[in-house]
Amino acid sequence: MLRNRITLACATFALLAVLAATPVTGEETDNDCRRLDMEVICKVEPSRVILVGDPFTVTATVRNTGDLALSNVVLALQGSKGVSQVGTQPLKITIPSLGVGEERSITCQFVSNSVGERRVNASAREERGWAAAGCYCGVLIKGLPAIQLEMIDVDINRQPKGIFEMGESFIYILKVENDVGTALTPDLKVVWTLPETLEFVSGTGDRGATVSGSGRSAESSSFVLRPNQVQNFELIVKVVAVPQRNLTQARAAVVTAQGSQELATETESTTLKNAR
Repeated sequence: MLRNRITLACATFALLAVLAATPVTGEETDNDCRRLDMEVICKVEPSRVILVGDPFTVTATVRNTGDLALSNVVLALQGSKGVSQVGTQPLKITIPSLGVGEERSITCQFVSNSVGERRVNASAREERGWAAAGCYCGVLIKGLPAIQLEMIDVDINRQPKGIFEMGESFIYILKVENDVGTALTPDLKVVWTLPETLEFVSGTGDRGATVSGSGRSAESSSFVLRPNQVQNFELIVKVVAVPQRNLTQARAAVVTAQGSQELATETESTTLKNAR
């Protein structure tokens, strides 16, 4: 009896060994080997930006590198700290179906408000979480334009005065200079902010620049400065109220025409008094 049991056990072991050594083929095994996979590639143009506020373009591309189709793939771009989008192009798209080997892309413009290396992150993920990928684009912001501002107040005859009465109009003269810069500035504009005591009347600029505004604010048309070039503006304002301490302050800011990144500011304090 014992001998028969040993013989049966040996026969069972031999059968298992044969099954283990037999190659397994068929559709089920093929399906097990298939992959759900993707890759994301990010490109930026140009890769070096001369000035803060200059726009650069980022394109993210997702590719199905697996063996099965993907569904509802979300492809997105996101700027890192200090990098903001220009315009209203969507930063995220949903791709209903992405076949094997198929590619889809998204393109957006960005600007940086500071110098150094900046990044835009690109990512893609299938809604079921079966496949995901990501990377980033790096862009080098090399420097700031050397913008210098000078603003003074003069009377309507362009003579220094310093004290203006209720109801009187006077002029702010603003000089904008690319002082010892190494390259053209991006397109710039000037934005004036007036206190409650002053009201915009009119404005002019040289080299074809114009000024428009109303109430407590005004804005110039866009302009560009070569190294050491100067842009001049005149802003006529009217005294509509006198502050308790007689001192009021106007502010001028040079910003990029695209993206409104602030590059330089200047303020001018003026003494106001009631008419005699």
